[in-house]
Amino acid sequence: MPLYQNSTVTDSKVETGNYAMYVGSAGATAAAITINLGAGMVKSFNYNPEMFTSQAGNAPDPIEGVSRETATMEIDLIEYDASAFSTFTGGMMSMPSSGTVTVGGQVSLLSGIGMKLVNTRKLSSGSTQTTTYVINKAVPGGFNLALKSDNDADPVNVYSFTVTCKQYLTAGTIFTKLVS
Repeated sequence: MPLYQNSTVTDSKVETGNYAMYVGSAGATAAAITINLGAGMVKSFNYNPEMFTSQAGNAPDPIEGVSRETATMEIDLIEYDASAFSTFTGGMMSMPSSGTVTVGGQVSLLSGIGMKLVNTRKLSSGSTQTTTYVINKAVPGGFNLALKSDNDADPVNVYSFTVTCKQYLTAGTIFTKLVS
């Protein structure tokens, strides 16, 4: 018979499932980030603070803190939407005509994009709870396309992106997590 260290689990504190992914302008509010990237998955989200210490040599470290903060995300997309990809990459991919994306030589300066991740789940009480991450400035890198065989059990091709989330403006917020 199992021995449980906690006698209860509060379901409003447990996130289940994945997130819908939206993009918009850097620094935009959650309500203004509305372009859905389509079906896919957030594979990972990593907050990466870089610490510093000032060392005295003959005394305890007098100053410790955070010198730089970033977050990185790994996402997979299975729906190809040229317009969404163009917005998502901040112009690295351009869309000269409907459904067509041109890659390479498009921009020399990336101002970044805003992103929103939304997870809605049903609680045992019957109500729903939503967790929203708002990322003020994200800069996606290139993508990896995992091609499949026509005879594969799951033949859907996957576009994989790595996204770096940075501070927006001077000492700005990297991301905000909202639970409602």
